[in-house]
Amino acid sequence: TFGNFLNSMWFVCITFLSIGYGDIVPNTYCGRTVALITGLLGAGCTALVVAVLARKLELSRAEKHVHNFMMDTQLAKRLKNAAANVLRETWFIYKNTRLAKNKVDPTTVRKHQRRFLRAIHTLRKTKVEQRKLYDQSSTTGGGDAIKLQHAMRDMCNEFEVMNNRFDVRILTIETRLDKIQTHLEKLPDLITTSLHRQHESLEQMILSLKRKSARRSRSPSPQSRSLVPSNDRGRLAAIRRPGHVDQ
Repeated sequence: TFGNFLNSMWFVCITFLSIGYGDIVPNTYCGRTVALITGLLGAGCTALVVAVLARKLELSRAEKHVHNFMMDTQLAKRLKNAAANVLRETWFIYKNTRLAKNKVDPTTVRKHQRRFLRAIHTLRKTKVEQRKLYDQSSTTGGGDAIKLQHAMRDMCNEFEVMNNRFDVRILTIETRLDKIQTHLEKLPDLITTSLHRQHESLEQMILSLKRKSARRSRSPSPQSRSLVPSNDRGRLAAIRRPGHVDQ
């Protein structure tokens, strides 16, 4: 028995947040079912909140690239400074040991040697960090590289399909051009034959017209026959007969 409503709310909150102090425990089956459902809802809500916060706090792809670029520039500067320090301390050690005209001061030599070792340590550390950054950038950009590879493969396949289509079209165009060329080669012969036929037809028409005109010129017209008198017709017929002598 919970006693009042506040104890029930306390039990629900403790169960929802997955704390479970154990000071209040359900006794009935209905209360245990409610506690189980409340615990599942609490676990699900907690997982959702964590996922959303992680998604919001995580850097995007562009931000990761910018961060890697900035870190690369900083590490490059640190590497140059460390290399310069190594060279400087080497020069100081050589100056204080080999080029010293007077007595060599061991304290200054040790000081420069310690600085020399510190510069070498910084140089190695910077190189290790730079190598780690390169590995991290390669792992983060691996997905992009795979996506780019798939995209390039798809583009190559599309280009191959388009190339095959262009080849087929070019072949059809070549066949059509060959047909056109053959027809053009046959065209002069066709023109000459057609002109020859037209010339022959024109000659036949001219000959037929000449014959018709000659026939018309030989045979008198009915009007001219009507103009000749009936007495003179016999004379004309006698004149036209062979062996006739005009009186």
